[in-house]
Amino acid sequence: MRNLLKNTKRTELIEAALAALLVALGIIVGATTASRIILGGALVLAGMLIASLIFMQGKRDMMKADQELEALKEKNRQMEELTRKTQELAHHQRLETIGTLTSSIAHEFNNLLTPIMGYSLMTLEKLPQDADGPYDDVLEIYNASVKAKDIISRLSELSRKNTEMRFETINPDELVNKVLHVASPALPKKVDIFRHLRCADKYIEGNETQLSQLVLNLIINAFQALGDERGEVHVTTNKIGSDIMIEVADNGPGIPDDIKEKIFDPFFTTKEAGVGTGLGLAIALQAAEDHKGRLEVESGEGKGTSFKVYIPELVLQHDSRRFYYDYE
Repeated sequence: MRNLLKNTKRTELIEAALAALLVALGIIVGATTASRIILGGALVLAGMLIASLIFMQGKRDMMKADQELEALKEKNRQMEELTRKTQELAHHQRLETIGTLTSSIAHEFNNLLTPIMGYSLMTLEKLPQDADGPYDDVLEIYNASVKAKDIISRLSELSRKNTEMRFETINPDELVNKVLHVASPALPKKVDIFRHLRCADKYIEGNETQLSQLVLNLIINAFQALGDERGEVHVTTNKIGSDIMIEVADNGPGIPDDIKEKIFDPFFTTKEAGVGTGLGLAIALQAAEDHKGRLEVESGEGKGTSFKVYIPELVLQHDSRRFYYDYE
């Protein structure tokens, strides 16, 4: 209401000034020379007053428009912040849900795996070790069941910290070779895989199952990125500074910039339903952090993707493998 009254007064003032100008013009026509000079000066002053009033009114209108624009921007920022916090809350709720579900079914899975492991060991004791075929097959069943138990435990760790993990001395090249052997059945027909392993005499300290899952997730992710297209996957190990680097790179379609920051979010996936759960990279990131390392990604749309894992190198005092329990 105040703004309306102010605008009305300014308008009335301008109209009055214009009316005075018209009157002055009429007087000048019939006035003497001296009077014309005086009235002309007054006319100039009145014109300047009108111009000032018009300028001030325009400036106020612009300031008001700028203030309204800033208010709209602030409301938009608040809405974006609210949306972001809502999405983060949804992520946390999903993590809690999967943690609860995993905890509830972990016992049932262990009940199923226990007899598999038990009977596998009993069968191994009865088989001669020189019986290459049957002995190796049963040993593979036992090892797979052990890994299955560890994977269930790792899935639970997405929503539960301070979990006991067994660490040991690991050779990166041996780790990569084992993982590539496990991943070989999933290798697409048109994809070639290349190894560049340069850490035959280097070691890291970590949980072998967790690190194997990390590398396997990155390799499977590269396979899925290439799909049915002709492509290459390069797996590299190398010593970089005080770290051991394990890199998985592909020449696939790459990751668009607008989703690059989201790829490590749990449940985030661009794959079609039934192909991915959106947990692979989240688990990989957590595994790297659990080993005091980091996971970095380099990618560009149409330029392929490279995931690099950096784990601190373990310098051995003696050539021996050792175990301990980490309660971090």
